[in-house]
Amino acid sequence: MLTTTVQGRTWNFNHAIGHLAIAGEGFLFPYSVVTNDSGFMYVLNRSPDPKEDDGNKRTQPNFKRIGKWKLDDEFVSDFAQNDIMWPVSLAVDEKGFLYCTDEIKNKVLKYNSEDKKISEWGIEGSGKGEFSKPAGIASDLGGHLYVVDAGNNRIQKFTGDGEFIHTWGEFGSGLGQLNDPWGITVDSQGFVYVADWGNDRVQKFTGDGEWLQNFGVSSPDALRLDHPSDVAVDSEGDVYVTDWGNKKVQIFDSDGEILTSLYGDATELSRSAQNFLEINQDYYKAFKRAKDKSRLGIFERPTSISITRDDRIIICDTSMQRLQVYDKEKGYMDPEFNL
Repeated sequence: MLTTTVQGRTWNFNHAIGHLAIAGEGFLFPYSVVTNDSGFMYVLNRSPDPKEDDGNKRTQPNFKRIGKWKLDDEFVSDFAQNDIMWPVSLAVDEKGFLYCTDEIKNKVLKYNSEDKKISEWGIEGSGKGEFSKPAGIASDLGGHLYVVDAGNNRIQKFTGDGEFIHTWGEFGSGLGQLNDPWGITVDSQGFVYVADWGNDRVQKFTGDGEWLQNFGVSSPDALRLDHPSDVAVDSEGDVYVTDWGNKKVQIFDSDGEILTSLYGDATELSRSAQNFLEINQDYYKAFKRAKDKSRLGIFERPTSISITRDDRIIICDTSMQRLQVYDKEKGYMDPEFNL
């Protein structure tokens, strides 16, 4: 077991999930991950970023899908292939409804627990309830949805049925201003955290948009964020940021002090990758010939992060076509030493 310990906290690497595949037990650029209280995990497969004018954003919908998994690493099904065009992010609310943003359609799509689309809303624009490239999405305990309206550099708040409530934010680098924001989360107290991608920081707000705090801007230069893509908060208030540009996950305490970083530890094959290689012996032989596998375990472009109520941390290791799973140990105490 690979372990990271600092300031009375410890994180254990658990396992990797998935491998490169266009359907089923693998991933094709996993872009967002969320879990629910019923023991399921949803993974958004976005497919490769298109070359200029190749039409990939609007075609090959079967490559873009939502995969449903049990949290014990059992694949269940794929769905939404015919619904999504260029999806960005997933969220689950307290009632178990799943939401997906689509930056080409400029919509939010809503699914029930049977994975059927039951509604969608949004049109392109800058008015109330309109979107320009919606990105991150999150739900609070009251069932309100917060959508990162990236092209308009603002956050919009809705009911679970898409009724507009409130908006805040504008382009800029000042407090409360945003520059191409991406990921978002809401903690158990209702505070909203936004990955302010273009400003290399995470901002914390009240649920009504009052600025409270920045993360990542006061760190030493070597630890400063570089285009953070997502953010999550665990049960003890520690804040996790997928530091996309630096290819790691940075962990802060609730005061914004840096605790440690996770760099990726998936040096062992996932279950599905092992099965794939056993069937494809030429690939398996090539893998076994690699003497130093440490580089195989590190993050390439971590994009999304989700944390379960019992502090299991699931990270989309997007460019490596897998998820990496960590557990935060509860009640850890530093060992005592006799002097």
